[in-house]
Amino acid sequence: ELGWISKVYVNRPAVVRHAEQIKKWKTLKGNWQAAWLLKAVTCIDLTTLSGDDTPSNVQRLCFKAKQPIREDLLRALDMHDKGITVGAVCVYPARVCDAVNTLKAAGCNIPVASVAAGFPSGQTPLETKLAEIRLAVEYGAREIDIVISRSLVLTGLWEGLYEEIRLCRAACGEAHMKTILATGELGSLANVYKASMIAMMAG
Repeated sequence: ELGWISKVYVNRPAVVRHAEQIKKWKTLKGNWQAAWLLKAVTCIDLTTLSGDDTPSNVQRLCFKAKQPIREDLLRALDMHDKGITVGAVCVYPARVCDAVNTLKAAGCNIPVASVAAGFPSGQTPLETKLAEIRLAVEYGAREIDIVISRSLVLTGLWEGLYEEIRLCRAACGEAHMKTILATGELGSLANVYKASMIAMMAG
C-alpha cells in the first residue's frame, strides 16, 4: 500500500539546520579516534569500477583489501593480530571471478560485491538488469549493489519502483543486496525519503 507516499513532506530548513549542528559535534581524539578509524576501515567496500580494469589490478585491489593498513601502524596500535580487513571488494560483474579467485587463493573470506542493474545510469531494460544480477551471483558475488531507475522517482511511478527493486531482490537469491539511490539525481529530499522507504519495503 503506497497511498501514504503522496503525503510525505520534508522540512528542508530543519534538515539544513540539523546538518549544520552535526558539523559542530565534538570529534574523538587519541585512542578513541584510532579505534573508530580502524572500525571504519572494516566497513569499507574497496572498489574498482574502471573501464580499463584487468585481472591484475583486481588482484592488487584484493591484496590491499586483505591488508588495508600498514603492518607497522597496526603494531604501534597493538592491532596487528586482529585480522583487520575491509568489508568487501566491489567490482563490475565481469571482474567478479577474478576477485573471488584471488581472495580464495589468498586464504581470506572477504566477500565480493558487484554493482549491477545497469550501474551507474540505471538506463537498461529490467530484463537486462535481472540477468546481470543473476550472472554476478553465479560468478560468486555475495553482495549485489543495484542502482534504481531514477526516472521512476522523477515521474512518481512508485509502484513501478517498488516492483523493480522487489524483482532485483528476488534475482539476488542468497546474496545480500544494497540499493543505490543516486540521491543527487532525485530532485528533492522528499523524493529521497520516498525512494528510501520504498527500497526498504521492497526488501
